[in-house]
Amino acid sequence: MQPGSMAVALALQLSGVLIRALARPFRTTLLAVCCTSLWAPVATAEDYQFRPAAPVRDAAEKLLTDITRAGDRLVAVGERGLVILSDDDGQSWQQATVPVSATLTAVDFATDQLGWAVGHAGTILHSKDGGATWTLQFDGNEANRQWLGHATEQRKALEAQVEALQQEGDPDGMLADLEYDLEDAQFNEEDAQAAIETGPADPMLDVLFTSASEGWAVGAYGMVYRTSNGGENWQLAAASIDNPDRYHFYAIAADNQGNLFLSGEAGLLYHSHDGGQTWTRNDDVYIGSLFGVAVQGERIYTFGLRGNIFRSDDRGVTWNAVPNPTEFSLYGGKTLRDGRLLLVGAGGGVITFDLEGRMSSSVQASRATLSSLVQTSNGKTLLVGMAGIELEEGPSG
Repeated sequence: MQPGSMAVALALQLSGVLIRALARPFRTTLLAVCCTSLWAPVATAEDYQFRPAAPVRDAAEKLLTDITRAGDRLVAVGERGLVILSDDDGQSWQQATVPVSATLTAVDFATDQLGWAVGHAGTILHSKDGGATWTLQFDGNEANRQWLGHATEQRKALEAQVEALQQEGDPDGMLADLEYDLEDAQFNEEDAQAAIETGPADPMLDVLFTSASEGWAVGAYGMVYRTSNGGENWQLAAASIDNPDRYHFYAIAADNQGNLFLSGEAGLLYHSHDGGQTWTRNDDVYIGSLFGVAVQGERIYTFGLRGNIFRSDDRGVTWNAVPNPTEFSLYGGKTLRDGRLLLVGAGGGVITFDLEGRMSSSVQASRATLSSLVQTSNGKTLLVGMAGIELEEGPSG
């Protein structure tokens, strides 16, 4: 399924997320599975999403969005609140107990026991037992409340600035621009109030924990939340990130020095060298969606729509395009134990970067769109996507 297709449009309508001009990534296309009817009221969809996930047959063949390791265990997440576990390198899978039926889009473990998963309706789940059971830490209702508070603060601050300039006589000619900004802020506050009334709809799209206490969750319409206590409290962190149009954040990653990297739609790309206290936006790298960020030693890659790939060798300060003869969109990537980086995407496409940065590509026989991967303890690489779990058909180390 390619971004921008009719299937994507239907999926976005089903979720209650308004389609915008730019394409959405594979993870965002999964919005269809969390609703029972195109015309169902929002309350009905919300009630469904916050019911416990139902048991399913052949769980490893269902639509899956992400996969990771929890010590020796493999944990994958996907549609309708599905979480599956394997303790034998993917030979067999068991379904975990999950309190929501919202589609889950990403999962990350800080230790072999402590993990977090995010998904639709602003969902953030937490596990203390290696993914066997999960509890709801945060949802779109609290996200909406925090957004409303943020929007109100912005509106009040601009009102004070406008009032001050009106009294001073606007000596620097800034009043007209500030009045325009105030109109936008008033609209944003009204929009945030409407979200409170209609309920949670926007999905979280990625989660990252740099320790057992420090974590990030990012998602649609500029959602970015941070915790410093293992998710006991999640706080909106949008004030430090330049994204006035509230474009979607698709992926967040960290290198081994604690530097953070964030990508999103409309070419959003940022780096932070102080643990996320401040963020620098990289303008003019690309105007299309960047669906993922992956770290390969000192090299940082970001990738996305129509196979566009960019590489940074200076911790995200500058980026250069990587020639890529393939045109399949790329949605996920991870570095293997031998140092190779694999990127996966539409139509079963797999791109490999070796230790010298040389690129090769292959296509899975299934041609099913892929979104993530993990390496097993015996060196095999498992891919996940629309066809569930697949074994990578190329060589793996």
